[in-house]
Amino acid sequence: MALKFGTSGVRGLVTEFTDREAYLLTVAFLQHADVVSPSKTVALGMDLRESSPKILNAVQRALTDNGKTVQYCGVLPTPALAYFSAEKSSMAVMITGSHIPADRNGIKFYLTSGETLKHDDEKIFANYERLQKENFKKELFGNKGEFLQDTATSKVDCTEEATFMFTKRYVDTFADISFQGVKVIFYEHSSAARKLFVSILEKLGAHVIRLGHSDKFIPVDTEAVESLDLFKKWIDEHGADILVSTDGDGDRPLVVDNKGRLVQGDKLGIICAQFLGIEAVALPISCNSGISEVSSFKKINFTKIGSPYVVEALNNLNSQFKSVAGFEANGGFILSSPIERVGVLKPLPTRDSVLPALTIIAAAKKQNSSTAEVVDKLPSRFTSSVLAKNCPLEKSQKILQSAGAAPEEFIKQFIPDAKVQSVNTLDGLRMTTDKNKVIHLRPSGNAPEFRCYTESETQADADKLSSAALGKILEMIQ
Repeated sequence: MALKFGTSGVRGLVTEFTDREAYLLTVAFLQHADVVSPSKTVALGMDLRESSPKILNAVQRALTDNGKTVQYCGVLPTPALAYFSAEKSSMAVMITGSHIPADRNGIKFYLTSGETLKHDDEKIFANYERLQKENFKKELFGNKGEFLQDTATSKVDCTEEATFMFTKRYVDTFADISFQGVKVIFYEHSSAARKLFVSILEKLGAHVIRLGHSDKFIPVDTEAVESLDLFKKWIDEHGADILVSTDGDGDRPLVVDNKGRLVQGDKLGIICAQFLGIEAVALPISCNSGISEVSSFKKINFTKIGSPYVVEALNNLNSQFKSVAGFEANGGFILSSPIERVGVLKPLPTRDSVLPALTIIAAAKKQNSSTAEVVDKLPSRFTSSVLAKNCPLEKSQKILQSAGAAPEEFIKQFIPDAKVQSVNTLDGLRMTTDKNKVIHLRPSGNAPEFRCYTESETQADADKLSSAALGKILEMIQ
């Protein structure tokens, strides 16, 4: 069985998510959760993948079989489910594969304290493997792992309440800044956030133009954006101030400024943290190192890649600083402490796409400038990210080993006269040259994919480096 915990949640092929495996994973989660943070209720939601309803059905049955009251929240963004469960002191389960291809899916678990961390995942997976060996509830399933009998399960429909609570969070937070006159293009595709996010923007006063709706799931990756030319065309055609979207489950923002430039997630995170007056931040090692030049941050912690690592670092920072937050290169913003604005913006210790996208608009309004001008005030360090698909883990490891054995030789294929100044192996292989350029290689933790992050003094050079590195990676895969 190939199901496994990735950087955040369990991921695998749809064909591997049989009723039996989804059921056992949920029971394994409950066996852990009932020890560390028991709750009689579990909030349940899903994204718009074609396979999500079937997996959700198996999860729901496992929850009810184990005496839990299911708070059904329907299709909604992951942070909305997480916020609802936090407010209700419930556990939560989200059926989502995030940004990975449609032939894959996943399950993400939340304790009453927030999303599971790595030590939680290890215990849940150990429970899962034990349940498999025991043939737990084998009488429920056929030879192919499907339920032998359909059984109706009860649930409490909390869709409207979850939607209302999440909307109110942002409308209240930005009540002092009118979004009147702001023209926003929202790229809908198959995002689980497409209705809720648009509603929030409109309630704040923005004029929203919805484009790109799809009834078929599209795996949008906010770190490897493939439609930037189309987005720029839309912005020019409509005279828009900004284009906003998310990945599949709505926990990673996609933002394009009024000049048609992608606002990388780590830069968006800096803008959001500055706007909220954050003192201490935690972020993965793959993020833009320009944050070190931002004097307003009293403490900056770099972590391994994945929101559980960031959340763990934030938990440590909370005891030292009043305002703490984190973010990732994918744009997901994690607020770990309450922030006083019009009222109190409560913590949401999981990836959020809405807050960072709203803050760049709010910052532009407050500064009486364009979104592009807000971005241009940041330190002049630029990043780029590319993705090589269909790269099995064994090939990924060979690429890392080859580059790690001779990092300078690897880099000289793109920067002929460069010398490697430092090598960081916290997560993957991050090589920094004497010319202050960065090439960071890392296999995906969620799918058979290989990422390369680059950093340089100009966007054009960062893009050129990532393109050249991708060519070499593809060559090595072959």
